Amino acid sequence: MNKKTGFAATTFALCLGLCSIGRAMAAEAASIGPPVVVTATRFEDDAARYPVGTSVITAQDIGRSAATTVPQLLQSLAGVRTRDLSGSPNVQVDMRGFGLFGDQNTLVLLDGVRISENEQLTVNWSAIPLSSIERIEIVRGAGAVLYGAGATGGTINIITRAPERNARSAYLGGGFGSHRTREAQAGVNLGGEHAGLSLHGSHYESDNYRANNPVLIDNAQGDLRWRGDAGSVTLKFGANDQKTGLPGAISEAQIAANRRQAATPNDFATQRGGHLNLAAQTQVRGATFAMNAGYREKDTTSSFFVGTPFRNNVDTQMQVWTFAPRLRLQPRFGGGEHSVVLGADVERWTFDANAQPSVVGRPHATQRSDALYAQYTVRFAGATTLALGAREQRVRYAVNDAVQAGAAGGRSRTLHAWDLSARQALMPGVNVYARIGSSFRIPNVNDNYNLFAATVNVLEPQTARDVEAGAEGRIGALRYRLAAYRLEVRNEIFFDPLAFSNRNLPPTRRQGFEAEGRWQVNASVDAHANYTYADARFRDGQFGGTPIAGNRVPLVPRHAVNAGLGWAFLANARADVEARYIGSSPFDGDESNTFGHRMPGYTVVDLKLGVRAGSWQINAGVRNLFDKKYFSYGVYTGFPTYAALPAAGRALFATAQYTFR
Repeated sequence: MNKKTGFAATTFALCLGLCSIGRAMAAEAASIGPPVVVTATRFEDDAARYPVGTSVITAQDIGRSAATTVPQLLQSLAGVRTRDLSGSPNVQVDMRGFGLFGDQNTLVLLDGVRISENEQLTVNWSAIPLSSIERIEIVRGAGAVLYGAGATGGTINIITRAPERNARSAYLGGGFGSHRTREAQAGVNLGGEHAGLSLHGSHYESDNYRANNPVLIDNAQGDLRWRGDAGSVTLKFGANDQKTGLPGAISEAQIAANRRQAATPNDFATQRGGHLNLAAQTQVRGATFAMNAGYREKDTTSSFFVGTPFRNNVDTQMQVWTFAPRLRLQPRFGGGEHSVVLGADVERWTFDANAQPSVVGRPHATQRSDALYAQYTVRFAGATTLALGAREQRVRYAVNDAVQAGAAGGRSRTLHAWDLSARQALMPGVNVYARIGSSFRIPNVNDNYNLFAATVNVLEPQTARDVEAGAEGRIGALRYRLAAYRLEVRNEIFFDPLAFSNRNLPPTRRQGFEAEGRWQVNASVDAHANYTYADARFRDGQFGGTPIAGNRVPLVPRHAVNAGLGWAFLANARADVEARYIGSSPFDGDESNTFGHRMPGYTVVDLKLGVRAGSWQINAGVRNLFDKKYFSYGVYTGFPTYAALPAAGRALFATAQYTFR
């Protein structure tokens, strides 16, 4: 039996096993009431109507968590890893094991509009206050048909709060914590029958755990909308301002001596930005038409030393315009419920940078993208659902340097993606599904341009094909999801530390298994747990003359476990505890797997207590309860040692919020 056949047999056996479990527990089965989601079709609908499984973090989940940022919420999900690459609060989010380039293969949307960067930067998570979020939808696996490039590992869609209809309210809150952490939030909801406005703002500052790691963040989000019988018009807007000290990675010896010290005591970065998203939706003769028109800009400044006695300053400016019209038809014939979604995506992105004095690059980069896509879904008698989708995307990406003669290049490519999926309800509480599809990633400006050498090396787009099968549903008080997947990538875009530039890799493979469940033990106690097995390997090629076929991809742990328990011990008081285990993985830079050491695994426990008293909500808790010493990113610097960014130790926090109604 070859590897592909073995994987398929394992997947099929998984589905058969789940069917057996379902039959054994059918007497206790209950139908599941899935949430309304938009990520699976780009229109609001019942999640159970579509084959692709979607996980949802609700506002209630956010309120119970000890998290203060979106990545802290996501890190407890199956198949999702986070890692700190710089000391910035904008940590990397990686779905299905892409390691150093996880954020370039995980697409992040804000209200359906992409906010993933076309630079080698993480998403600006700190620009999204938790108080503004209604829910977060997570779709694992390729989402290229509906959303285009960069969705090979999965898609995360953050949905912000809409104005509450016929209601007026406001809230004011604040908090403090370890390392001189202070925060404040405020918001208002003004909702009438047809028009409404909601505003959310927050301020956060902290010295943080390590030296030279202070952070100062201000942000705001707003939603102005009109609703009528025939449709709605919405304007969402936001602005953010952030300054962060960058402590840098320290050596193994420095970690042993003082893990809180900074390798770069004066480095820092600032980021300012804003966005507008105009959305409209209407229904005409059974057809639903919707569109988004968006604009986003970002200015950054970074100051650092790198291999020279000079302090380097890099200033960048980015603007992106998007337009996304789409149409949904829902005819009924042949005993089935049919849905046809047709859409287009237009994007215009520009980027300029100026670096000095010893880093001399002045790149100007552009990316123009035009895409058409279609998705057809049919559901028969509520038991069988089939979906087929396709996308064609024409892209032109180019970069040139204003001061370096000959430093220019670009490419035009027409890329395709497709997706075929099916879902079958075997019995109450047991639904099996399978999908196969393709995806792609377009090289970003830092993939094509070396800022330090001011050279251009334009890369080919990355392509991938994935297959997934599993089951999900609800049996009694248990809600579950199990999935096995296999993902094969060609021309994967990767950083080569030997050449200090990016290049297209030989073929790689990701495969794994995810299991998660939530159990309502009784009226006052609930529990959840998940397990992820992720195996990421090179299929061919060499690094620095060393063959790497069969080697593990750096920074991808094979095993991860999360478990949590909530107890409503009083009618207005609740305690939640969450434990997170991340297994060992190869260090960054150890593609040859010859270092002989792995980044050590770790377990972190968070605890939160919440009490509601009238209009007051008071929370207190501890992150990293047992003061675990660990790091989520480390790089092999040459035998026998490494450098890493130590993660924060134990931290206390307390918040209070008052709601006016």
